[in-house]
Amino acid sequence: MADDFSLFSMLDAQDVHKPLEGLLHDILVTQQVQVSKFGSEIPGGVDPKNGEEARVHPSGDHEKRMDINLESNSNISTKPQPEESDFIRLPNKICPESFWVLGNYGKPNEISRQEIFSGQSSKSTITCNRLTTEEIMRVAGERFIHFSTKKHERITSFTHPHGSALSRLSLEDTRMVDLAYLLLTSAEKVGNKQFDAADKLLMHCEGKISESGHPVERITCYFSKALRERITAQIGSSVDMIETDQGKDYGGLSTGVNLTYLMVHQEVPFSKVMQFASIQTILENVAAATNIHLIDLQLRDGVQWTPLIQALSERETNPVQLLRITALQTKDKEKAEKIGKRLQSYAKSLNISFLFKVVSVLNMKDLKVELFNITPGEAVVVYCPTVLRTMLPRPENLQILLRVIQSLKPEIMVLNEVEANHNSPEFVHRFTEALFFFSAWFDALEDCINRDSPYRMDVERNYLGKGIRNIIATEGEDRITRSVNLNVWRVFFQRFRMVEIDISQSSLDQANLVLEQKFTCGNSCTIQKNEKCLIVGWKGTPLHSVSAWKFK
Repeated sequence: MADDFSLFSMLDAQDVHKPLEGLLHDILVTQQVQVSKFGSEIPGGVDPKNGEEARVHPSGDHEKRMDINLESNSNISTKPQPEESDFIRLPNKICPESFWVLGNYGKPNEISRQEIFSGQSSKSTITCNRLTTEEIMRVAGERFIHFSTKKHERITSFTHPHGSALSRLSLEDTRMVDLAYLLLTSAEKVGNKQFDAADKLLMHCEGKISESGHPVERITCYFSKALRERITAQIGSSVDMIETDQGKDYGGLSTGVNLTYLMVHQEVPFSKVMQFASIQTILENVAAATNIHLIDLQLRDGVQWTPLIQALSERETNPVQLLRITALQTKDKEKAEKIGKRLQSYAKSLNISFLFKVVSVLNMKDLKVELFNITPGEAVVVYCPTVLRTMLPRPENLQILLRVIQSLKPEIMVLNEVEANHNSPEFVHRFTEALFFFSAWFDALEDCINRDSPYRMDVERNYLGKGIRNIIATEGEDRITRSVNLNVWRVFFQRFRMVEIDISQSSLDQANLVLEQKFTCGNSCTIQKNEKCLIVGWKGTPLHSVSAWKFK
């Protein structure tokens, strides 16, 4: 269908052909703005200058210019202490089901980025503080640009890659920068189809890496495997020898209690920050409603709705007469029904009238408005937690889903998504974006979860590692990990007459409150306003977005 083709083209990133050093230059320019913002929250950090910086996407696309003036403070969270009256009935004491933190792996006395990247830190300071994973990739990227520009006799703003600062790094950080530089050089050779040279470089990488070592070693391990798989596929070796994704589900609607997911939810702040910002946004938009119908497109274990139920039970004005939750599933209907029974029991204990239903469809083409049994007078809310991106390989499914949601006439649709461009048709573009995105994730896991934890190993191997492999090693229909950033979603949603609404200051305050009270590593999680949405990141690197939408 022509409409499906145009839909796919709109969501596929538009690329400008650039060599790897050009892409690294673009992403490092972007990160200078992001690091400057984050530096203001670190003792001794960077004080950004007034003015504007052009934010350049690694694919070559110019995003909207961003105001980085902290004096106005309109786009940057400085974690204010909110007034109690600012919140819409979120409970003062959150129930154990929704707030349970297992460990304390904070990272005090972090070295300032200004000191490292200006080369002004004392030797004793640098040797006592490790660089973050993202900083190591940044220094390696600048080194790569330096040698690439010398080779081509060109000059860029990164001609001098902070040599004096590198000379004062710890031995471990220096070794990690060398390893990251080796990985970048390997990727360049793969991108240029110089497979013999890439093979030799990867052999050097593989002699220095471990799945249980430093986070740079771990991320290099998974990227090296992905590069090898890409080489094997491109030189025509047997596909049977390559580990492939099994049981691909383009619908992305699944349920199940997963201990690894629960551990990450409790220890790493991103999920809980997005959850509570989303709940606050929902509560504000149904404040006058007594009959509420919540449609959840990714139920998982259902624990995200316990604070919502508790908050509604504490309403004094407009008490809730009925709360309905409908879970849309393409599989695991039985598990979803068990989760519904647990939620119903919890709601009963708080004297909330509650109904739960599973809408199960094997094919998204069978999804119809009538399946949701919308009743007159109820306020419909749609919750989309990192699920729409899973439908990008099958844009017809995404189109069907959004047309049905449009027909439901919801009061609000809350969207949580990955804030990254992993959808570029160009390999080097995807590699560059993925490297910095996953570096931030590996750094977060290093800080928040014990390195020896089997859950840390599981999430890196079976979630992040598989994502890296799919982004780097595959092409065509086999490439199912296709995240796009919020600016792409904004353009796409215009087709469905969707209007973005502002995430309120109360929702931002609620997210900051979660960080301050429940996460020892919360100071490293950054929350920023981007126009009307929230961007959740790690030490300044964007990772997720929270946005809210209404239909005209």
